[in-house]
Amino acid sequence: MKFSSPLSKTLLGAAISLSLSTTAMAAELSATGDDGREILLKKNGSWEYKSTDRFATSEDGTRVRLKADGSWEFIGNAPSVSKEQVRTEAMEVKLGDIVTEFHKEKVGKNTRYNSQTTFNLAVDISNYSEGVDTKLSHFNLFKVTDSRGNDYPVIEVTPQTKHMEPGKEYPVAIRVDGSPSGQFAVGIKYLYLEIDKAVFGSETNLKFSRRADEAKKVQLNRSLR
Repeated sequence: MKFSSPLSKTLLGAAISLSLSTTAMAAELSATGDDGREILLKKNGSWEYKSTDRFATSEDGTRVRLKADGSWEFIGNAPSVSKEQVRTEAMEVKLGDIVTEFHKEKVGKNTRYNSQTTFNLAVDISNYSEGVDTKLSHFNLFKVTDSRGNDYPVIEVTPQTKHMEPGKEYPVAIRVDGSPSGQFAVGIKYLYLEIDKAVFGSETNLKFSRRADEAKKVQLNRSLR
């Protein structure tokens, strides 16, 4: 039989305690009270204010920190989400035009369609942020689908801006293969774009949607590659 020393038992007890503490911390949630103060909701059912600071939103949608000493400071955007716009403290992302380019050609007695669709975004970085590092080259972090469950592979994201500066707006174009048009488009009502949180360093994935019949269509004389 193997006996543990008192020191070993003490270290084991400390490790277990630290593990339980880490698990409990991971389960804690944040909330904002009606008076604008940040609240920490603990796993054991208790709560406490994170600080004595309060928060408010200015007329232009900027988040304001109201300090206990009577001073205040802008800290970024007031977060909000809609179908075509996501605003975080650091940035605002708007879904612009969705454009489908298609080319048709005769192949024997049949007509063959080739199409690609581009989702245009405007990314506006808050003046009060430190800028945003991006991962626009990771195409697997972008997902485009429709209301019938079809997937549209991403083939290009431009431009490849690696860091977005505070106070500037950046265009981002996401090009995918295919489109909700032709004989297979029956029943497709919506297009969905989801951007993984790792792309812009946001807390959650960015999700956008638009009616499929609102996508602009452009016929090309050349074949798409």
